[in-house]
Amino acid sequence: MRAKYFLIPLLLLPLNAVAQQDVVAEDLDEAIDLQALIIECEGCHGPNGNSTREDIPKLAGQPVDKIEGSIAQFYYYERHCPTKVPQHGDQQGNPMDMCAIANSLSTAEILALAQYFAAQ
Repeated sequence: MRAKYFLIPLLLLPLNAVAQQDVVAEDLDEAIDLQALIIECEGCHGPNGNSTREDIPKLAGQPVDKIEGSIAQFYYYERHCPTKVPQHGDQQGNPMDMCAIANSLSTAEILALAQYFAAQ
């Protein structure tokens, strides 16, 4: 009897994974201006995500899941939402709130940014 109840969750696992993949695939179909997003991030996080400021983390080379997780924490206000003044790019001198930025990004944009900065 125990074996049957143990196998039921294992049999349902692939169905959940397929459902999640459909959502992600749907999100990835949207058009993304990745270069504009990168430029916005680089305003605070530095060229290619190589921050030289102690108060702003380096994104370059961080694992994709770590970058995605950090953005999710800002999105859900689980992490302090710092307001920083960009040192580079078009937004230079205009304070920006990391939680507001996280809430403006789609799932596909977050994934694309995480993959870009992880590869730097």
